[in-house]
Amino acid sequence: MLTTPAVVVQQKSPQGFFKLNWDVSLNVKRQQMGMGIAVQDHDDGLLASFRATMEKNAQSSNANVGDTSSPTSDIPIYENSPKKPRRVDANQFDISSLEYDPGLRRQIWDNDVNQRDEIRRAYIKAGPYRRNISKYPKSGQANHLRSFQPSWFLLFPTWLEYSPDKDAPFCLPCFLFSKPSGHPTQRVFTIDGFKNWKRVRDGKHCAFLNHIGKDPNSFHIIAERSYEDLKNQSQHIQNVFEKATSEQIANNRLQLKASIDAVRMLAFQGVAFRGWDESVSSKNHGNFLEILDLTVSYNEQIAEVIVKVPKNASYTSPTIQKEILHVFSTKVKEAIRDEIGDARFCIIVDEARDESMKEQMAIVLRFVDKNGFVQEHFFGLVHGNDGASNMRGELNGLQALVSNDCPYAYYIHCFAHRLQLALVAASKEVISIHQFFTNLSSIVNIVCASCNRFEELWVAQAAENPYMIEIDEIETGRGLNQISTLQRAADTR
Repeated sequence: MLTTPAVVVQQKSPQGFFKLNWDVSLNVKRQQMGMGIAVQDHDDGLLASFRATMEKNAQSSNANVGDTSSPTSDIPIYENSPKKPRRVDANQFDISSLEYDPGLRRQIWDNDVNQRDEIRRAYIKAGPYRRNISKYPKSGQANHLRSFQPSWFLLFPTWLEYSPDKDAPFCLPCFLFSKPSGHPTQRVFTIDGFKNWKRVRDGKHCAFLNHIGKDPNSFHIIAERSYEDLKNQSQHIQNVFEKATSEQIANNRLQLKASIDAVRMLAFQGVAFRGWDESVSSKNHGNFLEILDLTVSYNEQIAEVIVKVPKNASYTSPTIQKEILHVFSTKVKEAIRDEIGDARFCIIVDEARDESMKEQMAIVLRFVDKNGFVQEHFFGLVHGNDGASNMRGELNGLQALVSNDCPYAYYIHCFAHRLQLALVAASKEVISIHQFFTNLSSIVNIVCASCNRFEELWVAQAAENPYMIEIDEIETGRGLNQISTLQRAADTR
């Protein structure tokens, strides 16, 4: 390593004497002097020029010893050179001021958090630090001296780097993604440097191989993955989004519009969306997919778009169908609320059972619109039942819950329901009526349990209908007198 004798400059100022030790070497560069000069040990011309500048400034300073004015030297003077590198401000950071020697550079966590990725990219762009040195220093026992071998760069080309200052190899990916709280063994290839040359040529116990590790989740392998991810910026999700053209956006919207139109049609018609078998080999994929295929067959533009889309972005899954339905529901509810505005309205709640014997309460909003007409709009389904106790309960019923949120609301139980409750209670007190409904339930069970009995009842009813029409007992018209299942009598709750 080339060095020059120390040049001592004394310069008097109103504050007294300041002393500056200029040690021109590879160890002391721009961090101590605040200058953007990099001295290369193999460039004697630059080194000679640097010496001349230092001696010139020293002579100029000695000539002004008796002057009490401010220093005239162009070189900044410090009382004490900082021992540790100071944290760089994010707004004042200069990427060209980075130190690339692994033995001298600042640890990645000592930089501003907003500048770390930029610094990592600069180091990745430069690659592992490898100086062309004709002869590497030897160390170890006197009878068996060892040194760093340049051939090791070929064995580990992606991460191995060498510091002439510390005469030790380092790991670039581990340095870039190390943390202060990391394992102490990580310091060898990130801070201290590796110097046990004997362990390099130790077969399967090679120190470099042990540093890499066999575990796919070792710190070095994870650091190399992060290194490659940051290196391949063109594959970052942000850059991928930026490359999306207006044509691609239009195609995506057209593809989604086809799914929305199919959902809208099925929802308006009240038709089931899915089939029991939607696999590729199925002959019937369900109403939604079949309508979508029909739309594609009549529109070449949609067909061209759908053929090119990736399988994970087809917008035809059941989850997407439900999300589109939810958007429709939200829009309809917003339109109903806007139509009601500040007008008075009432909530009509009625319960029904589905095929799975689950009770669903239908919620309907009834109001008078701005034109003076009474409107009723279905608002949604809620799981529950409209039993009298659940509705009229003054403590825990729906009436109490609504009154707590809106004290001005008042509750009216359905008059037809109340009348039916009274009739049911009264009929149970009359034995003949009670027996009639009991026998009726038995007849319904017997007839519906057999297809033959049900068909005989259907023939008898069809033969009786003309006579009933003739004597004006029943009316004719579209949708009237249709064959349906028998309704079982049940108590009103």
